[in-house]
Amino acid sequence: MATSSTPPLLDAELRSPADETRSRGPATPLVHSEVLFGKYREILIEHAGSYYRLRMTHSNKLILTK
Repeated sequence: MATSSTPPLLDAELRSPADETRSRGPATPLVHSEVLFGKYREILIEHAGSYYRLRMTHSNKLILTK
């Protein structure tokens, strides 16, 4: 059996940042982009009387503009 030259990970290194969020309060809702966009690459979002455009770029990045 080969031994690894890297030290084992500590418990703190194995935890996800999401785990810390869960322990502090209610979980943040998760909405998949496929649900928001459907077959489109751009949607309008109304917030506080203003409209925002959320666009998906050709490289799958999101851009939010007012």
